[in-house]
Amino acid sequence: MLRSIALAMAALLGVAGTACAEPAKYTWHGYGINVPQSSKCPTYELNLTAFVENGRIWGDWLQTGRVVRKFDFPIAGDGTFGGQVDLQASIMNVKGSVAADSVRFDMKGYCIFGGPLKKE
Repeated sequence: MLRSIALAMAALLGVAGTACAEPAKYTWHGYGINVPQSSKCPTYELNLTAFVENGRIWGDWLQTGRVVRKFDFPIAGDGTFGGQVDLQASIMNVKGSVAADSVRFDMKGYCIFGGPLKKE
C-alpha cells in the first residue's frame, strides 16, 4: 500500500514538473541609428534578450563596452508596452508590441536601437 502511494506521488510530481513552462525567449542583435547631434550610433553594437510571460516583458540589453541594462514592463491588453530605462547619464525611451507570432522592441535616446525580435 505504501509503495502504491509512493509511486502515485512520484507520478504526480513528474506530471506537475513538466507542466511548468519556461517563458518565451526572444533576442535581437544589431547596431544603432543616429539621432540629431549624433554620428557614432552605427558603430554601437547591442544585444538584447527579452522574456515574455504572464502579461510582462522583461530582460536586458548589453551595448558592447557598456554595462548590462535591465528592463521590465507590463504588456497592455492590446499587446503594447513601453516606458523608460534610466541609464544615469541619459534616458532610453522604450516601446514595443507583443503578438502571437512576433515581438517588436524599439529604443530611442542617445541612439535608436531595435526592431523585430527573433524567437529562441
